[in-house]
Amino acid sequence: MTSAHSIEFFDDPAAVLDVAGDLLAAEPVVLSVIASVTHKAARLFASGWPRPAHPMWWAVVRDASGVVVGVSMRTMSEPPHTVWVPALPDDAARLLAHAAMDRTARAGEAPLTSANGSVPAVRAFTEETQRAMGGTVHEGRPDRLWEATRIARPDPAPSGSARLATLDDLDLVAGWFTVFHSEADVQAGRPPASEPLRIHGASDLIEEGTIWLWDVDGEAVHLTGMRPPAFGVVRIGPVYTPAEHRGRGYARAMVAEIAQRALEAGDRVCLYTDRDNPVSNRVYAAIGFEPVLDQVNLVVVPEAAAVSREI
Repeated sequence: MTSAHSIEFFDDPAAVLDVAGDLLAAEPVVLSVIASVTHKAARLFASGWPRPAHPMWWAVVRDASGVVVGVSMRTMSEPPHTVWVPALPDDAARLLAHAAMDRTARAGEAPLTSANGSVPAVRAFTEETQRAMGGTVHEGRPDRLWEATRIARPDPAPSGSARLATLDDLDLVAGWFTVFHSEADVQAGRPPASEPLRIHGASDLIEEGTIWLWDVDGEAVHLTGMRPPAFGVVRIGPVYTPAEHRGRGYARAMVAEIAQRALEAGDRVCLYTDRDNPVSNRVYAAIGFEPVLDQVNLVVVPEAAAVSREI
C-alpha cells in the first residue's frame, strides 16, 4: 500500500534502543510498556538468555524524512502473541499491519489476531488484518493508563506493612499470578478467560526486587509488582488481593507505599487499570493517580473459529 512512512523490523532489542531511544525517552509514560519490555529483553539477551520460541520482534516506524515516530512490538509469550501498536497516523498503522503480516507469513508465525494500544491506530491496524484473514472483530480488555505526581496515603492505614518478596514466597507468588487475570475479569463484570494468562518468571521477578507483599502478623495478604525504571518511569502492576482479604485497604496502602518510594527516588510512576473495573479505578484515583489515556485491545476471530464455537 502507498504511505509516506516506512517500517524497519528488529530482532535485537538493544538495536531498538539505539535507534528509537530518543522517542522512548521523550514519551516515557505513554511508551512505558515498550520501553520496559525492550530494556528487560536487552538485559536478558546480553546475559546470554536464549531466544524464546515465541515471536519476538520490534518494528520502528519512520516518517518521510526518516524521523522515528513510533515503535511497535510483538513479544508476548502467551498466544495470541498480541502486537503492541503505538499512536500512529492512519496510513502508518495500516502499513505496519501489512508489513507485520508479510513478516509473520515468511517466518511461519501465528497469525496477527490481536492488537493492543492507541485506539485509532489499533482500529486501523486491525481493519487491515481482518481484511486479509476475514472473521469478526471483538473488543478485549479496555485499558486506562494513569500517572501520579503526588500520593495521598490512606488514613487510617490498614494493619500490616510492605516487604519485598523472597524466594521463600515463590509458590505463593506464582499461584497468585496464575489466578490474577481471571479474577480481574470477574471483578470487571466479564466471564473469566478460558485459559488463565500466566505471568512467567516469578522467580526472576522476585530476584529483581520487583515483587512486594503486604504482611499482616506474618501472613502475606496482598501482592503488588513494580517494574524497574525505564527512561525514568516505573510501572506498577500486577496488583492482587485474594478474595478473603479484600475490602481492608491493602491494595490502596501498598500502591501508595511503593509509588511514594518511586517518586522520592526521582522517578515518575504510572500504572494501568481495566476501565471496566470500578474498584481499581476508584482506589487509584483516591491515592492520587490521574488518567493519561485510554487504550483498546481488538481481537480478530477467523470465520472457521467462529463457526466451530457456534457448533
